[in-house]
Amino acid sequence: MTDIATRPVGAYGYRLDPQVFGHRYLNDAAESWPALAVSVGTVRPRQPGWQEIFSGDDWVVDVQAAGDGVTWTGPTAYADPDGMIHPLLALAACAATLRRGGDTLHAGAVLADDGVVAVLAPSGGGKTSTMAWLALREGLGIFTDDHLNVRDGLAHAGPRCLDLRPDAAARLALTDRSRQVRADGRFRFTLPAPRVLQAPVVRTVVLEWGERVRAVAVPPRERLGLVATHRTAQPVDGNLAVPLALAALPMIRLVRPKTFDCMPEVVRLLLGATD
Repeated sequence: MTDIATRPVGAYGYRLDPQVFGHRYLNDAAESWPALAVSVGTVRPRQPGWQEIFSGDDWVVDVQAAGDGVTWTGPTAYADPDGMIHPLLALAACAATLRRGGDTLHAGAVLADDGVVAVLAPSGGGKTSTMAWLALREGLGIFTDDHLNVRDGLAHAGPRCLDLRPDAAARLALTDRSRQVRADGRFRFTLPAPRVLQAPVVRTVVLEWGERVRAVAVPPRERLGLVATHRTAQPVDGNLAVPLALAALPMIRLVRPKTFDCMPEVVRLLLGATD
């Protein structure tokens, strides 16, 4: 039996260093997964072959040309261990994936019998709380909370956690079963590992608020625009093969009121969505 301290772990289809990210939220990784070295510091890499992918007011994310190394650079050392898992790891994995010809969506995903169902929603659209309900009440496998990583024709499972807003955690009675993390006070709930860590995306569900539950098929001409607006790295041109492939799949708008009472019908439509 492989010791927990030595077995490979990772997320988003990359082997990661547990000394950087810990073991708590990572999945068991296959040896065939590419290794991704992620470092944080205050000095940007000066060697040739590095490219800036993301930047904020006082930080920047650079990636090596081969996509096997990512750095986060800020004015001071990164001091939030919970933020390493999310959002920093998601940005690092996205940067590496773009270099490897894939792409990442700001989206959640659940694991259905036939594959991965991507779940899109605007900020405040109830994406994470919906997936938490699916995990707790329906026993569905949550594939990823906030970033859907797709490369080589497959989606790759994210870390085993959901970060819920305080009001959603309270409504789901999760405040005592979660850890409060990040500067915005999110509650991080630990998830079981999904039954598979790589699977094709089979359809997309776009969540919207409305007065009653209904599902409306999204016309093909509108799908690419919806996928593109949810790319994690919108300012980066990247490879459009992934957005085009996702836009070719069935997609529905799933409208529902702001109440968990409607969730049984939401589950039925989410898992049985057809074009």
